[in-house]
Amino acid sequence: MPDNLLHPRRTFLATTLAGAPALLAQSKPGETIGVGIIGVGLRGKRLLGWAQQAPNAEIRIMADLYDANLRKAQDMCMNRKVRLTKEWERVIEDPSIQAVIIATPDFWHAPMVIAAAKAGKHIYCEKGLCLNMQQAKAIRKAVLENKVVFQLGHHYNSWPTYVRAKEIFKTGALGKVALVRSCYDNSGQYPHWKFYASDYDAHTIPADATPEHIDWKRFLANAPKHEFSADRFFTWRCYWDYGTGLAGDVMSHMWDATNMIMGLGIPEMVSAQGGQYMWKQLRDVPDVWNTTFEYPSKEVAVTFSSTASNIYNFRYVQLLGYDKTLEVNDQYCRLYDAEWKPSHAARLKAAQIDAAKIGVQQLDARIRPEYSMKPDELKVTSHMENLFDCIRNGGKPRCGMERAFEEAATICMSVEAYRRRRTVRWDAAREEIIDA
Repeated sequence: MPDNLLHPRRTFLATTLAGAPALLAQSKPGETIGVGIIGVGLRGKRLLGWAQQAPNAEIRIMADLYDANLRKAQDMCMNRKVRLTKEWERVIEDPSIQAVIIATPDFWHAPMVIAAAKAGKHIYCEKGLCLNMQQAKAIRKAVLENKVVFQLGHHYNSWPTYVRAKEIFKTGALGKVALVRSCYDNSGQYPHWKFYASDYDAHTIPADATPEHIDWKRFLANAPKHEFSADRFFTWRCYWDYGTGLAGDVMSHMWDATNMIMGLGIPEMVSAQGGQYMWKQLRDVPDVWNTTFEYPSKEVAVTFSSTASNIYNFRYVQLLGYDKTLEVNDQYCRLYDAEWKPSHAARLKAAQIDAAKIGVQQLDARIRPEYSMKPDELKVTSHMENLFDCIRNGGKPRCGMERAFEEAATICMSVEAYRRRRTVRWDAAREEIIDA
């Protein structure tokens, strides 16, 4: 281990947090923001890179339970004096820190976000927000009462293609949108989520993934107890104890992107189906997930589907308007005329002529979109930079607490619908999930 690795302590400095200010002084333009990161594994390392790309931000302390993660993150860190620890509490109590990045398994988000908010720290937290509505309400209460800036890690909110899609939708050019389809599939030689250490291509457990190098006791401090399991530690998304499966992972991406574009809010009703149909070893969450989000008062429904055994469709959001269709993901933003319009027939004819020239039959001809976003057409600051800008100027982050609560409620509704095997309804007055 590096010489500056802080040794774990068994108690949290509650007195330090109790005396913390409700809100740190607003940072001035150009002033360096001190940043701490909790969790520097697969996702945390990527967020470390994004934070370091933002101007006037310095990583000063990082926490993780696995020695190798800390070593790799230290090598990546531009601040050679960065402090390392296995205790997440140390990051929050550090007086040089104004912002905390939380990239831990989902079951740790609630206690960490609440502690950070009470300590007056601004927060970037990875999605999904939490495991249940009790946690969601407690997080919201802590963030709002302590007036800290909060950004949920749905980075599509800061992705040019999605920003452009929102702009197009707001023009009204699509006409009435009664249905939105979304999809996010995965496939490969190895089971979904079964990658280890900090690398998507690492499909075997590292030799040093042992109790001597992983603080298993701290990992389970907020979860049901199990004997040491490197598989559970690294592939935590496969277990209900630590996350919400496909709902909190890929579904949340596409639903939040839809909500960002259309501003639909929490669904009025949700139904969900799925199961373990392909990958069944060392997991208890489904590998097929289908959900329908209904908004009767807005006269629109949103569907989502996902499988972990085929990637033909990959990922997209399609807004099916009466006048136009808008199709978007992180790589493209396309607009098509409605099939009933003369312009569609003209585009279809042109596509068929082009297809015939290369020996492709008419049925396989691809219609050209009337608009396809060009690379570098739109510049958008990163999701991390947006957080830091809001800390400095008091602005509203792109995926702040209101949107985060909507995401949490939607995830929880889908999980409850799956578990109850029936459609569930959102009781807006009581903010509770009830049977439809």
